[in-house]
Formats: sequence, structure tokens, C-alpha cells
Amino acid sequence: MKHRVRGWAAVIAATAAAGVFGLSAFAAADTAPPPADAAGPPPAVEDFSYPGGSALTGFKILRGDGHLTLADCSGPTQIQIWTRAAVNRDNKVCFTATTTTGSLTLELTDVFAVQTSGRSVQAGLTAGGTTQTLDVPKDGFKAVGEGLGQAPTTVVELRVTG
Repeated sequence: MKHRVRGWAAVIAATAAAGVFGLSAFAAADTAPPPADAAGPPPAVEDFSYPGGSALTGFKILRGDGHLTLADCSGPTQIQIWTRAAVNRDNKVCFTATTTTGSLTLELTDVFAVQTSGRSVQAGLTAGGTTQTLDVPKDGFKAVGEGLGQAPTTVVELRVTG
């Protein structure tokens, strides 16, 4: 009987020791700082930057909400920005809106007209250090800057309004 008691006492002592050491190991793991080079994915935070927007030739697309996208001018488009900037041989940059609202921040210089098809647009323009907003109705065409005999104009924002 003594051997059984000693056997059980040894098992209990070993279990208690493992529990104490195990708990202290878990406690140490909770308080240890994370590794310096955590090889996990970056946090999922949206910064609204336009994918590949800085790699475009002749202009920059900086930010957008995803509802206004760059489009090929040879296909159906809803917004056409006419420019003297060396962007393409047609002298225009085209966009398509996926909804009735959308926004895009860009830098497109030497713009002389804004044309719409099926959407109304608000364009933020800068010329000679002043900023203005141009409302272009659905299926409309408006000359700006050099198209009106004024200073060269840069489009800095497009906002679909309907």
C-alpha cells in the first residue's frame, strides 16, 4: 500500500510541477514582444489609392473610391477629358462609372474640354493658381482653359453626380 501511495504522490507532484511550469510558460508567451519581422500580411486598411495610377504616362491617378475607372477610349465610355498632354494620339483620357456616384483624384494637365455620356460630372480644375468646380450635365460638353482662350487647366478631381 505504501508503494501505491508513493506512486500516486509522485504522479501528483509531477502533474503539479508540469502545471506550474506550463502556466508560467504560457504567461511568458503572453507577455513576450512580437517578433521584429512578423512575416504576416499587412493590415487590411483601405487607403483608396488607385492601383497602378502612378505608373501611367502623361498623367497621374492618385486616389479613388473604385466607382470611377480608367477606360479605353475606343470603347463605350461615360467621361472623356480632352487634353494637349502627351497621353495618347486621340488627345483624350476616358473613364467609366460603375454607379451613379464616384470620385477620383488625379493630375491631368493641359485640359481643354470635358465631355460626358450618360452621366453628369463635377470636375475640380486648377488654372493660374485658382481652383474652380465645373458642372458638366449628362450628355454634355464643356470647354475649359485653353478651349476658352484662357490659361492652361489641370483636372484634379472628378466626381460623378448622377
